[in-house]
Amino acid sequence: MVAEILSIDELKKEKERLKALYQYNILDTEHEEAYDKIVDIASYICGTPISLITLIDSDRQWFKAKKGVEINGTSRDISFCNHAIHSDDLMEVQDLSRDERFTAHPLVTGEPGIRFYAGAPLKSPEGYKIGTLCVLDKEPRQLSDEQKQILETLAQQVVAQMELRKQHRQLQELNNGLIQELETKLEEQTKLLNLFTRFVPDEVVAKHLRGEGEEEVDDAEIKELTVLFCDIRGYMSVIENLPPRQVVQILQSYYSIMSDVISAYSGLVNQYVGDEIFATFGPPYSFPPYERNAVFCAMEMLEKLKDLNEVCMPYAQGKIKIGLGIHSGEAITGTLGSKNKIEFSITGDTVNTGKRIESLTQNQPNTILISEIVYDRVKEWVEVKPWEPIKVKGKSEPLQIFEVLGRRE
Repeated sequence: MVAEILSIDELKKEKERLKALYQYNILDTEHEEAYDKIVDIASYICGTPISLITLIDSDRQWFKAKKGVEINGTSRDISFCNHAIHSDDLMEVQDLSRDERFTAHPLVTGEPGIRFYAGAPLKSPEGYKIGTLCVLDKEPRQLSDEQKQILETLAQQVVAQMELRKQHRQLQELNNGLIQELETKLEEQTKLLNLFTRFVPDEVVAKHLRGEGEEEVDDAEIKELTVLFCDIRGYMSVIENLPPRQVVQILQSYYSIMSDVISAYSGLVNQYVGDEIFATFGPPYSFPPYERNAVFCAMEMLEKLKDLNEVCMPYAQGKIKIGLGIHSGEAITGTLGSKNKIEFSITGDTVNTGKRIESLTQNQPNTILISEIVYDRVKEWVEVKPWEPIKVKGKSEPLQIFEVLGRRE
């Protein structure tokens, strides 16, 4: 292949592009699960045997993640991705042997005989195209509009992961004391990727493979769920005057201890919002009986307060107390967001009511409150104390609430 000759302006731009790439300090690093999952998803969605995350260096392309090949990179002058980074949009070549740019290409005329290429550029926040997320095949093919859109979204996810990785390294250099906080962000990012790999193939991608042809996947559905809300009571007094690092340590300990309990009872943590934990019990992640599991889970969460307070004793301003609310009913589940970010959301009156019930513990910390529908399904297992019906926001009629006292003997 003939080496590309650049003008002075192009050389300046290339120098800035390489500077942006090197800032990530990612070349020749070990494989990382987060990136490997992305190429697996890309290959699955596009139906290709080969998928790569390529980074274009000065004279080579290096594969940060790969599927379907053994090599770790090639010289830049035979890189398909070197062409793709010159475009702002996804580059697709349905048959490389019929494209004059690639008819004599050694990877087309010889082994492995590549025929199809599609690459979405990896664009840094400053707009520099440092590589691609690409898929390849030994047979000519054409991606659907939906496949192209998902490939571009995954390319954005690659850059987002690289940005987190870069921030992590910079904070280590500046202040080791902030490492713990950033690792939480990386952990949340990994959890999102893990959720993406579980959710997309089974529900979203399946719709595309069935040929429904919709630009936006409509996966909204109504499910019968049990919702659990948990809040730290008097949270501001617990963290008052604490430095940010210790506030984060308290939240991390709280999230970790309580989430382990939720997981043990087959619940699913849907959201962390400040000091609030929102969890659900229901199909397909949990095993029945859902209401009983949720109530028993809440009781053990109260028991775990002792462990939490022991961990946080050196810096918490007083003992940590929590309030819990549990409700059951129909909820709307589905994927919400934009082309840049999607997330699985659970909404509806059941969720709102569960939150309202939990808020009633504001002045009675370390209390578990359940709705009447939950009580009807757990009354053979737990002792309760009924409250007077109470009016809550969003409900025209007062709610009958029960305070859980303990398990029946």
